[in-house]
Amino acid sequence: MKERMLFVDDDSDLLQGLQRMLRSKRSEWDMTFVNGPKQALATMQKTCFDVIVTDMRMPEIDGAE
Repeated sequence: MKERMLFVDDDSDLLQGLQRMLRSKRSEWDMTFVNGPKQALATMQKTCFDVIVTDMRMPEIDGAE
């Protein structure tokens, strides 16, 4: 079973870069990339994740929240 990972950042360019960098891990990890904390919270209501990688400094809601 693949690890489920959620990547959260308010910078879409950074998310796209991460997605390209981690392309080789697709067979090992089930990765979801979301733009911003509100979208992350909505995604987490629908899906459980094993790992969350988040930007700690985002407007409105920070990564720790």
